[in-house]
Amino acid sequence: MQKKNSLVLMAIMFIWMGMSSSTVFGYSSVVTFGDSLSDNGNVGRFTDGKLWVESLADHYSADLYDHAYGGATTSYDNPAIDSDATGLLWQVDTYSPTLGGMSPDDTLITIWAGANDFLQGRDFGQAALNIGTALEDLYNSGGRNFLVPNLPDIGMTPAFYFGGAPVPPGIASAWTGAFNLNLDSMLQGFGSMHDDINLFFVDVFTIFEMYAPGSPEWLNLFWVDGFHPSSAGHELIFQAAMEATAPVPEPATMLLFSTGLAGLIGSRIRRKK
Repeated sequence: MQKKNSLVLMAIMFIWMGMSSSTVFGYSSVVTFGDSLSDNGNVGRFTDGKLWVESLADHYSADLYDHAYGGATTSYDNPAIDSDATGLLWQVDTYSPTLGGMSPDDTLITIWAGANDFLQGRDFGQAALNIGTALEDLYNSGGRNFLVPNLPDIGMTPAFYFGGAPVPPGIASAWTGAFNLNLDSMLQGFGSMHDDINLFFVDVFTIFEMYAPGSPEWLNLFWVDGFHPSSAGHELIFQAAMEATAPVPEPATMLLFSTGLAGLIGSRIRRKK
């Protein structure tokens, strides 16, 4: 009996190791657009370790084409670096033609933006519409697999929560909530318009909301500037992105089930028929 149990345990271990392998069915290219939450060096690195999108590309053994610029708005400009260029729509206009040389089925496109629109005092509805425009332009350029996270509660980041920002936390939270609602509505509409796409969603708002403000665990989610996610925060976002895009349940997804996170933070809005 003991020998039989040992053989069963070994079989389970081999299955687990096989599922954990970096050779996972998925994507050969990850193409990224957005701001400092995804920028891996175009303007700078705004974290203390790996970005979520770097971990996602590594997970799929995919090439990462990172076109995100720190400070980018969802429009064309980037006031943080005093530029009329490098905003999200500029990124898409500039780099979407490169999608023509990639396989649509093997390319995952990520878009994460919006926070800088708030910092610049811009309208949340227009910010969501700009992301919709970017998605439509990328679709017309051949993109078929899209991943779009929402924003964490800006008012509950340490930079705002502790009263160090020029805008009260309540206003920042209200803007975030309104933006996320508009983003969700836009994504639902985009998904319903195209029956030949995969549209994945990561609920970063809920991920970060699970941690009590002011707690050591909550503080650990943020980098030293109190606004950008730390490597620990990026790891949680990566786990949700992996769950959302995985064609089959991954070991990490099993871990999420054990902590009550699975099915809540990573999901498919639209799956190809």
